[in-house]
Amino acid sequence: MEKETFNDFKVEMVATSIVQSPVPTKKCTLKGSNIDLTVPAISPGHFFVYKGVQDEAYQEMASSIKKALSEVLVLFYPVAGRFIISHNGEPEIECSNQGVPFIEAESGAAIKDLDFSQPSFTAAKLTPKRHPLQGESPHCIPVLAVQVTRMNCGGIVVGCCFDHRTVDGISSYNFFKAWTEAAQGLSSSIITPCFERSLINPRHPLNTSSVRVIDRHYMALPFSALDRTDPPPPQIGRIYHLDAPTLLQLQALANQTEGKPLAVKPMTKMEAVSSYIWKVFARAQALASSEPTRIGIPIDGRAYLNLAPSYFGNVIAIPFKESYAKHILEEPISEIAEIVRNVISGSANTEYFMSFVDWVEEKRPAAMLARVYAEDGSAVVVSSGVRIPLYQFDFGCGKPTFSSVYFPWGGTAGYVMLQASPLGDGNMVVYMHMAEKDLDAIETDPEFLFVRVNRMNFW
Repeated sequence: MEKETFNDFKVEMVATSIVQSPVPTKKCTLKGSNIDLTVPAISPGHFFVYKGVQDEAYQEMASSIKKALSEVLVLFYPVAGRFIISHNGEPEIECSNQGVPFIEAESGAAIKDLDFSQPSFTAAKLTPKRHPLQGESPHCIPVLAVQVTRMNCGGIVVGCCFDHRTVDGISSYNFFKAWTEAAQGLSSSIITPCFERSLINPRHPLNTSSVRVIDRHYMALPFSALDRTDPPPPQIGRIYHLDAPTLLQLQALANQTEGKPLAVKPMTKMEAVSSYIWKVFARAQALASSEPTRIGIPIDGRAYLNLAPSYFGNVIAIPFKESYAKHILEEPISEIAEIVRNVISGSANTEYFMSFVDWVEEKRPAAMLARVYAEDGSAVVVSSGVRIPLYQFDFGCGKPTFSSVYFPWGGTAGYVMLQASPLGDGNMVVYMHMAEKDLDAIETDPEFLFVRVNRMNFW
């Protein structure tokens, strides 16, 4: 039986403070790398749900989280900075230990009564908004904002909101790991973060012939064009669970060759799930056979640019492939998985990422966006964060009962994030953000295999 939940709960802001590094940090202006410049101005939210924090321990816990945040800002000093737009229209971070806004909040709701499968109504209230602070320039926006909400059941929700132009998934993982280890009084096992943007320099001279492939995946616009762009259609988020046996079934379907030679490397779980999502997404949109539909797969470029995992910034490209809806709707998962694999294999290499960096250099200054994100038409982007160990992030009150994202990304495409599950290896949490009508249609599809996380009794 599905438990009763409610979303019309109130959150009261009790106190707001600014958390700074306790010691002086480097004062500088950190410019965006060429890859940072291709990331739109969006603010993904991360939330961590913790149960069993007793009333008498709450204030001590909140103080510990705040103190640990100040400690990690010594190393992660740009996180305490402010985003500004430079004279040429490009974003950069003023680093002067301005501090992170830290909100303490309270709610009369109990964690068990909330429906985290609908983050647009729950997580949206439990993650802070980034905006210029009183007394500061209206053109300066904090890189990070934090909110700790005390629930009436003896639990807390820690919500964080980063500027995506500063971090990708690996960067945020490194930050959260260092922060939670500091809260436990542990020495951080993370190597000192690297902010050296010169590590992503273009070639000299630019390889102008090789950048043409990037033209197919990215677009460059005058900054003024963004001001004239109509807002995209409204989207909402929902969070689902995919259990291990079903995931293995999807992977088996992706590897059915039907007389064809076996692939040198079997299709991965990520390739299988992405293919399945593309199929149900295209079906939900009721596309005509001749209509095109796209899938984008974010690729991490650290290995291809010889960057350490500790590099802090964006090293993500979003290539895509396009196919007629007829093919995606009628062909088996194994055929679609071949397309997904080609998206990845065509971009997961040094030449692609060097060409990406060169392409940005050739176009700047300009607003640069992934075509699959910004152009009209049927499209879904599937990102994988399954290897990020969310359930190791312990602020001193135990491991989270549940954790996910709230990612109102502002693009025209649907967005899907594959994440670790509280049940461990072989299971996935699947965050989906797209038009509500598409999500409704997907849920009523008789072949839909996911279940909303509120039915899993995780919290």
